[in-house]
Formats: sequence, C-alpha cells, structure tokens
Amino acid sequence: MAKCGITRIDNILDGSAVPPITRSDGNSDAVGVVQELLSGHGFRQLPGIRDSLYGRFGPRTEECVSGFQQRCGLKVSGEVDRPTLEALVRTPAVDPLASRGYLTLVLDLAFGGTMKVMSVTTQFEGAGRFGAVNRNTDKAGLSFGLIQWAQKPLRLHELLDAFDRREHAGFVKIFGDGDENVTRGLLKHVSLQRGGTDPLGETLDPQFDLVREPWLGRFRESARQLAFQKIQVDLALAAFRKSFEMVATSAPELKSERAIAFMLDLANQHGDTGAESIYKKVKVQGASEAQALAAMQDESVRRIRAQHGDEIADATKSRREAFRTSPLLSDTPFNP
Repeated sequence: MAKCGITRIDNILDGSAVPPITRSDGNSDAVGVVQELLSGHGFRQLPGIRDSLYGRFGPRTEECVSGFQQRCGLKVSGEVDRPTLEALVRTPAVDPLASRGYLTLVLDLAFGGTMKVMSVTTQFEGAGRFGAVNRNTDKAGLSFGLIQWAQKPLRLHELLDAFDRREHAGFVKIFGDGDENVTRGLLKHVSLQRGGTDPLGETLDPQFDLVREPWLGRFRESARQLAFQKIQVDLALAAFRKSFEMVATSAPELKSERAIAFMLDLANQHGDTGAESIYKKVKVQGASEAQALAAMQDESVRRIRAQHGDEIADATKSRREAFRTSPLLSDTPFNP
C-alpha cells in the first residue's frame, strides 16, 4: 500500500512504537482518516470533512471503533491500534469513499495535486462515495459515482463503456448477471439520445429503468469492487485535468489550490463551457481571487435556482461556500 502521508497513520501501520489513536488524541488528520474508513464500513453519523467535528475523536467515533473491533473479532478497546487500523484498511468496505486514507492505503494511489482536489471535491459534493446515486431528482436520469456521471448528457455511457472495456468479465457478471446480451443492451440504451430517457429524465425502455432495482443494486455492487473504483478515479482525474486546461486558458488569474478546486467543481456541475461563461460574466478587472470566487458562487447559484429550484440551489450554495472557506484547501499556488 502507498503511504498516506499522515505520519501518525503511517507509523502505526509500519509497526513503529507509537501509541494507539484514542479519545485524548489531538491529531485531527489521523482521526479524520479513521472516521472516513469507518464510514466506508457502514458506520453512520460520523462527521465528514465539511463538519466541524471532523477529526475529533468523540464518543461516536469511539463507539464505531468498538463496533468495528467486535465485528472483526478484535480486542474491543475503542482505541485504534495497529490490528484495528490494518483491519480498517484490508477488510472490503461496503460503501467506500474516495478519502485520502482510502485512496492511498486501499487503492495504493499517490495523494496530492489533482488527486487531492478530486478527493476534496467529491467529498464536498456527495460525501465522496463511489456508490453515490441520484435517482433523477435533477431530471438527468440516473447519476452515479464520484463525480455523478449522469445518464441524460451521456456521461453515464462514458463510465459504463470504460467498465466494459477494462473489466469486461466483471462488468458482465455484475451488470448483466452473467448475460452479455443484457450488458450489450444496457450499453446501447445509455448511448441513445438523452441516455435513453425522455426530456424529464424518465426511461424510454422499462427494461432499463436504471433508477430502480435491480439496476441500483448492480451499480452499488460495482462501487464495492476495487477494479471499478480505480476506473472511477481514472475517469474523474481525466475530467478534472481537462477542466484544469480550460481554467488555465480562460482564467489564468486563478492560481491557488482553492480557486482551482472551486473552478473544477463549477465545471463538474455546469460543464466546462458553463464554468467558463460564469467566470467571464462576473469577471471584474483588478478583483481579488476571493472576490472572483464569491461572484462566481452567486452567479452559479442563480443559474441553478432558475433551472432546478431552491433545494438544489441551496445545496449548491453550501458547497460553493465550503470551497471558498475550507481549511482543507490552500491559498498557495496549485501544483497539479
């Protein structure tokens, strides 16, 4: 496994003589890794990275550690020692999220640059879950995965096609229940105009009503498989890098990690063209980076409210504010 870059976590896994992580622990980065891994194992009511309690080892975290230890047949102490941390890493997660600890310790990927921005962005948007689903609340059909590949704009086809090309046998097993005719039909359906949906995002073929079972279960099962998780990460990074090229060309004044992350999230929601148009509409000569982000937030929320209503607009506003203020993002120049 790769090093996660958080010394306390790496030292515990290396077998260094360091104490376990406990309720008295003030290492918020290490505690955050534990909370995210526990969340991936199905433990709920744990703080995410946007929560003020994130990184604090409180009674709920201790309760979840004890529950996980009991589940795995480990000594129940409520403290995260080496056997507990190893079990958190090696036991297959039921609802994994693309957190720093999971990407490095489980998927063996390096963390930093675009990978970090991708991780933070997906967690700000949908808790960073590989199995996140939106069942047509935005009239885009099914949206699935880390960056919500949506059916209607044919982004879901892009993801499923990659699944098929890179993990064909597993794709047929999960999405076709072993029947290649089913997966061929699925791929054909999501490649149709609007991804096989009507203007309201409802399916045109009841056989492929992806927002209902058995399809939802199939998508969620794919999210538990390491091979399919890595495909999601690869495609998300490719999309972010493409958007970064747009930012570098159209908004060269935006240079910090925070501003780049903000713009990449903007592009993920509005598309590269939409993000560029928002920037150009609100651009004011001589404005600071912070002022530019605030103006883009307002314009983004205005457009979302007009198109999708108050609920989605309010959620968008909350997310944009998180990008503008979160200590997880740096105001120093971004290094992809």
